[in-house]
Amino acid sequence: MNNELCAIKGSSEGLVITINDAEQFPKVLESLKRHLSSAQSFFRGSSAKLALKRGALTEKQLNEVEQLIAEFGMILDPEPPKARTFSDEAHKVAEAESVYPPNDNTLLVRRTIRSGQRLHYDGNVVVMGDVNAGAEIVCSGDILVMGSLRGVAHAGAEGNDEAIVFAFRLEPTQLRIAHLISRAPDGKLPEPEGPEIARVVGNIIQLSTYN
Repeated sequence: MNNELCAIKGSSEGLVITINDAEQFPKVLESLKRHLSSAQSFFRGSSAKLALKRGALTEKQLNEVEQLIAEFGMILDPEPPKARTFSDEAHKVAEAESVYPPNDNTLLVRRTIRSGQRLHYDGNVVVMGDVNAGAEIVCSGDILVMGSLRGVAHAGAEGNDEAIVFAFRLEPTQLRIAHLISRAPDGKLPEPEGPEIARVVGNIIQLSTYN
C-alpha cells in the first residue's frame, strides 16, 4: 500500500503514525480511521507519535487527528519521532539485515492476542507474545509470532502464496496461506526442535523447523 496517505508502524519508540501527504488532509483522516478500525483492540491504550513526510498540519488539523485517535483509546505523544542518521556504509548494513524492506507495511503487536480477538491488517504482522486459541490473524503479508501460535492464522490473504507463517511453536487450529488451507492434525504433536515455519511448497502448506 505504497500509495496510502498514512501508515501506523511499530518502532523502538512505540507506535508512529506517518502522514505521507498532509495537503490531502480529509483523505488522510479517512485512511487513518481505516487503519485504526482494522485493529482497534490492539491500539487501545497505546500512545503514538506523529511524523509528517510532506506538508504541515494546522493546529485545527492536529486537534482533529488527536480527537480521532482518542476515539480508539489512544493518546497522541507530542514528542516527534527521533531522526536517525547513518553513514552510507551503516545504512547498507541496516538494510541488508532488515527482515523487511524499509517501505513495507509491518504492524508490531507487543502483547499476547487473546481468545476472541481478531486482527486484520494489510501488510506483515509481528506479534511479540502468543496467539491464543480462539484468536485470529489475517493479513496480506507474513505472520511472525515470537511465542506460540494456537489460533487461526491466514497469511498472504490477498493471494500472495510466497507469504510465510513463523512461530516459536506452531499449533494453529487453522493455518492458511493465500488460497491454501491446513488444519491441525489429530493427536498431540511432538515438541519441535526449534522455531517453526510454514510456507507453500508445490500446492501444499509445508511445516518445517526453522534453521
